[in-house]
Amino acid sequence: MKKKIALVWALFLPFLCSSVSFGEESLIQAATLGNEISVKTLLETGAKVDTRDEIGKTPLIIAADKGYLPIVKLLFQKGADVNAQNNLRWTSLMFAAGSGHSAIVQLLVEKGANLNVVSKSDYTALILASAGGHADIVELLLKRGADASLKKKGMTAQEWAEKLNNKDVVKVFENFLQK
Repeated sequence: MKKKIALVWALFLPFLCSSVSFGEESLIQAATLGNEISVKTLLETGAKVDTRDEIGKTPLIIAADKGYLPIVKLLFQKGADVNAQNNLRWTSLMFAAGSGHSAIVQLLVEKGANLNVVSKSDYTALILASAGGHADIVELLLKRGADASLKKKGMTAQEWAEKLNNKDVVKVFENFLQK
């Protein structure tokens, strides 16, 4: 039943999207719901890949946050800006790292994501991954050159991991600093 609904939606969506703003609003909604067919159709019918919602999130930021790898790949095929920031200066990398979406983090890094963007509230992708206990992401970010000295509330990513008792993350930092 879901496939039939998605197919109907994909077939008739171009006819429904008579204005670009409606198409862009629909693109945000399709990315939020993880509807790959609708995202593809909307992009093919002229919706802007880097459109933004009311808080500045792009479809890439939304898909990265929710863990929708196929949609992230599709958005990159259509030219999505890997370093776009929302109104609070959060990037898709920050959302993916904090949510523990390793494959998406890997892809974002490969596509040139800035590892050291600092949000308005001093978060970085490394701090978010550390606080979330995502050791594999912390290791990837460190190996790719993330700045471990950046601080949130006076604490580095390693100190956040220690405070939150994320032992696997602490071990990653210890191993990385020994090299």
